[in-house]
Amino acid sequence: MALTISIGSGKGGAGKSMIIANLALLLAKSGKRVCVVDLDIGGADMHILYGLFKPEKTLTDFMTRKVDTLSEVIHTFDSFYGLQLVCGSGDTLQTANMTFQEKQRILRAINTIDTDIILIDTGAGASYHVLDFFMYTEIQLCVVCPDPTSIMDFYKFLQLATIRKALGSFLSQGEVTRALKGKNFTSLAEVFDLAGQVRSGAREKTQKSLEYFHPLLITNRVGSRAKINQLKLRKLAEKYLGIFLPELGEVPEDSDVMEALKAYLPVCEYAPGAPSSKSLEAISVKVARVINLFESKKEI
Repeated sequence: MALTISIGSGKGGAGKSMIIANLALLLAKSGKRVCVVDLDIGGADMHILYGLFKPEKTLTDFMTRKVDTLSEVIHTFDSFYGLQLVCGSGDTLQTANMTFQEKQRILRAINTIDTDIILIDTGAGASYHVLDFFMYTEIQLCVVCPDPTSIMDFYKFLQLATIRKALGSFLSQGEVTRALKGKNFTSLAEVFDLAGQVRSGAREKTQKSLEYFHPLLITNRVGSRAKINQLKLRKLAEKYLGIFLPELGEVPEDSDVMEALKAYLPVCEYAPGAPSSKSLEAISVKVARVINLFESKKEI
């Protein structure tokens, strides 16, 4: 079974799709079989970053049951080392109002893809769909820009993701689930406190559900003051969410990134010697190491 990796951020504009497009390409170039699944519902544009303007089939065809399997909508890029892509869905009434059953059907279908690595673009924002897609995978990567507004948007995203994961740990616990259901929690502490009030040991169970949640951080468009804001983010996450954020690396501000976007190519292919390309290549090596670590644990 393929290893699943999701990539999230706060609001749009952090450069998440650019990061995904390049990491997928570099992992495929290294010899891995890679499939990107664009789950940016309503804002799917991953195919454009690879120069594919009119996909023959998309996720919509699977959702509307025009095809039976997700593999039927996969596009393979022979020119990009065999990289595969499930092109995302447009913003239709069905996708915007996706039911829980439809979401589960997509996730089950993703598990059937015959590949080594599945990279999931979860989309921007913090809707239930985005949070569930983000938390579904074995490895979570996060993209953030160093400016204060991006940092705070991303912190809010992390906060809601941890709340969603904590609540998910009680799906089979009727008494606790009923108490937590429908509550508009604004902090993780509120979830812990209420769970502890309802049942003895529930607080500890909630905290344990987050024990191995350590999203890996990529900072994009880095300038001179990046370190200051990154440090603030890590301190906030550790103090209020209990989350350690290991750093994968930084991608510097680079005009070649915009030129590559205009050429509809990943910057690592467009300008391999560019500062951004070198940084992305170093990040992809670290990601590959994390992947190897997870795969070795699966074999035990």
